Amino acid sequence: MKKRLTTVLTFVLFFAFGYTAQAENLTDYYADVTEKDVKNSIILSLDSSKAFVNGHMTSTVQPIVKDGRTLVPLRFIAEGFDAKVDFNTKNQTITIKSTTKTITLKLGDKVLTVNGKTIQMDIAASLSNHSTYIPLRYIGEAFDKKVVYLNNVYHLIIIREPHATALENLNLIRACELLYQGKPIVYSDRFMAVIKENGQLFSSDNFYDFEPFNYQEFAEDKNTVRLGGIWLKTAMDNFYLHYAHATTQEFILYHVDGEKLTRVAIEKAPIKAVKMYGNNVYYVTQYMRGILDAHETSNLKVATLKNGQWVSDYLGKPGFYYVFDTEGKVHDWTISEQCIETFGYQRFGGSVEQRKATFGHYRIDLNGHHHELVN
Repeated sequence: MKKRLTTVLTFVLFFAFGYTAQAENLTDYYADVTEKDVKNSIILSLDSSKAFVNGHMTSTVQPIVKDGRTLVPLRFIAEGFDAKVDFNTKNQTITIKSTTKTITLKLGDKVLTVNGKTIQMDIAASLSNHSTYIPLRYIGEAFDKKVVYLNNVYHLIIIREPHATALENLNLIRACELLYQGKPIVYSDRFMAVIKENGQLFSSDNFYDFEPFNYQEFAEDKNTVRLGGIWLKTAMDNFYLHYAHATTQEFILYHVDGEKLTRVAIEKAPIKAVKMYGNNVYYVTQYMRGILDAHETSNLKVATLKNGQWVSDYLGKPGFYYVFDTEGKVHDWTISEQCIETFGYQRFGGSVEQRKATFGHYRIDLNGHHHELVN
């Protein structure tokens, strides 16, 4: 039986961190971050003159370390938070004004004033390479932001809204590291990343160890249980099934159209068969390890593309189990304009005898949660 995969959120990137790219927003690189997540945020690196402001990639002067303290470019941070900066060259004072903040300081002085309140810094603001630098923590907190310093390969600095914790997602940080390396990301989300090098695609579920990402015929092996890393093919499209074995232990279905990936679905139960009919993706899961709220859903699903994202819903009646019988045998399932036809039975609810009485061949509506017993 043919099988297949799909993902939501398109991620095509022709970008190396040394030049301006077609895609310049973090949401274009990483599928699981939204405009809301990156609003009022700045990401910098001690090892790069590139930064993200509200998710948009831009250039800046590089942060520095002085006397064991991390210093960041004052004007860049202030203007990143929509504040105006005025520098009085005569008395070496700086005034920063936003809609809610008035911040003043003086070069060489450890005193910072925020809305009239005096704060003693442990190191003074100073000039370096014609730019004013200020200790990271003080300027971040002056704007009521949370400051996060990540002592990873690229020493990433995140200044964000206090509750916007999505930017610290481990795999998002690793995606940022790939961008700072100049790796052209084709797609990434919290489960895996796909990059392009020398005209070939490579994928990784840990964002470090990459392997070739291309269609491979799946060969069943009775001695090996393989849950992910499986390519599924239909008449027109390729799908890829990923299993997040190291993290959430979920099954993720991706649609692969050349170098374009979209994520179709995320399931707790193994995805065992996939078909495409019209513009929708239909797939079947198998209750090998159970499923949450099984009495409220079925194992036959449809994914529909809405506003650029795939949305899944179950088909048939809740508590029913289709395509697989009680011994795990796979029955054929056909799709037409009106319905899906296949074997099914009520797996959840009622007595054993009542469930046995539901064994039969069903026509399942393509919309809604209805079916008709044929025989």
